[in-house]
Amino acid sequence: MRELWWVLFSFGLFVLLIVGITHIVKYLIFLYQKAKVLQEEEPIFSRVSDVKLDKKIAYIQEKTREKRIYLAGVYTVPEDIRKELQRDKFSPDALQSLADSIVLHTGVFNLVEVKVEDAAPGDVAGLYTTYGRMVREVHLYRNHKYSVQQIIAILIHECTHNFLYYHNLELPSEEENEILTDITAVYLGFGQLLLEGYKPVKEIAEKRYVDYAYGIRVHKWRIGYLKMSDLVYVIKAIKNPCF
Repeated sequence: MRELWWVLFSFGLFVLLIVGITHIVKYLIFLYQKAKVLQEEEPIFSRVSDVKLDKKIAYIQEKTREKRIYLAGVYTVPEDIRKELQRDKFSPDALQSLADSIVLHTGVFNLVEVKVEDAAPGDVAGLYTTYGRMVREVHLYRNHKYSVQQIIAILIHECTHNFLYYHNLELPSEEENEILTDITAVYLGFGQLLLEGYKPVKEIAEKRYVDYAYGIRVHKWRIGYLKMSDLVYVIKAIKNPCF
């Protein structure tokens, strides 16, 4: 009788061991799949032409030629500013220095004051405001989900608004103006930095365990008014102009 109980006990332990190992293996597979999903690059589909984007590219090229605007070439973030932002991505001094550097690269004399604030109005990443012709401000909002690359891209976008305001360049609707701003930023030499900052972000929105299997639901979000495919198209079109 004692031998029977020992056999049953040993068999039970064996079953529990197998079940435990199975769950561990499934969880390790889940962790691998999770890491793979988060690291996978989104495919960027290129296209031959885009009439709406082409018109805006032609518009900014024509206006810069008319106004004889000097283009300074490709912009790179000064290394000391980048290091400071990596230490504190909402450092007011570093962001102000970066804004000054960006504005000077655009060739305008309207320097902007950067204000870092806690509360954002709605789902706004940044805001460019003017008061008369003398006061120009860029408002950035302390949202810690933003990476350094995203904050740099936001600041570039808002400082490009300053460039367009200085030269009195605008399109009829707000949405068109926002797209024009991103296109102009590429034209002024900020294309690579926008590519880095506008890349979609993947987050695990939900982890679940159903029927002895692990699963995830991924949430994707991005900043910017141009999708990655649009941005790549604009960069290529500006490098190889056919206008």
